[in-house]
Order: sequence, then C-alpha cells, then structure tokens
Amino acid sequence: MIIRQLTTSDLAAYRALHRFGMKESPSGFVDVEATDAARSDADVEAMLTRGDGWGAFDGERLVGKLTIDALIYPSLAHTWWIHAVYVHPDARGSGASGKLIQAAIAHAQSRGASRIALWVNGVNGHARGLYERMGFQQTGRIPGGIEVDGVCVDDVLMTRELT
Repeated sequence: MIIRQLTTSDLAAYRALHRFGMKESPSGFVDVEATDAARSDADVEAMLTRGDGWGAFDGERLVGKLTIDALIYPSLAHTWWIHAVYVHPDARGSGASGKLIQAAIAHAQSRGASRIALWVNGVNGHARGLYERMGFQQTGRIPGGIEVDGVCVDDVLMTRELT
C-alpha cells in the first residue's frame, strides 16, 4: 500500500472513486450525485493542485482517498478539516484508512495545524470507531443534521488535538 498526496494526474481516478463511494456507501458522504456532477473538473483539479487530496494505492490503483484543508481565515488556520474519507471495499481491512489519516495529519501538522476536525454521520459506526481509534473525540452533534435517502440522522463533530 502506497500513501501519497494526489496530483492533477490522479483527477480521473479520484473522481471515479468518489463517485463509486457515493453509490456504495451513501451514509459516508454529504456529497450526492447532483452536487458532484455540478462540480467541474477544474474545481477538483484546483483542490489537487493545493495538495489537499491524499490517496492510498494498491499498485497503480487508487483504492482510498480523503481531503484535508484549513479555512482561509487566519483565526481558524490552526484547525484543519478532514473530508470525504473513502476506501474501496476491496481494500477494507488493509489499514488504508488509518494510514491515509495519519499521513494527512502529519502533513497538516507540518503546516501549522494544532487541531484536526471532521464531521461524521452519526449512524456510521464503523467510521466513528476508526476515528476514535485514531484519537478523535466527539465534541459536538447536530441532531438530524444530515439527510440520507429521506432520513435525517445526527451529524457528529469529532476533533483531535495535536501535540
């Protein structure tokens, strides 16, 4: 398993994995097909150019991905946000998720992050367990904050302080 920052040459693989993930695990995403379809390749390419995308590769195949970024406001720059974590079913159990998160956190920390935050679907117990094992703690909750397939579920805020 190779973990690395994604580049613009990974655009097609990133978009394909993201789209597959939205269909395979809709509770793992706040993104839906319509919003993804409206997002241009240029927008995704800009994210990759900034170095916000990370990937897990099995050989040449992208099997896992996430994005991590900070908001543009100086007063919030110490908190980096993880988004859109997804690992293909073929690669689950390989440690790819944890390795992706560790690499992204190390990168954020090298750029001045002192806190990592993320939102997770309250019924996604697998993801919540992973984040807890990675040192994240629940620090907030929006009851009914996410609607998936017509059902509202809690949106859970999890954070991890970095030393």
